Amino acid sequence: MCLKELMDELRRAGTEISETQIRWAIKTGKLSRPRIDGSHRFDFSFDNVAEIVAHFAEREVVPCK
Repeated sequence: MCLKELMDELRRAGTEISETQIRWAIKTGKLSRPRIDGSHRFDFSFDNVAEIVAHFAEREVVPCK
């Protein structure tokens, strides 16, 4: 799934995580890097969604405004 679909799935899960927070967590190694598709974009799986939700559930997430 693309980033927009990931963000929609995260909203359905009740989380307020921003794209920037996800990219930073991937870049710093706190989340595993998703597969890269032919267009050099992230291709997130449902395993990635579960990992992201679990990672940010452990922390207090302050929404960016």
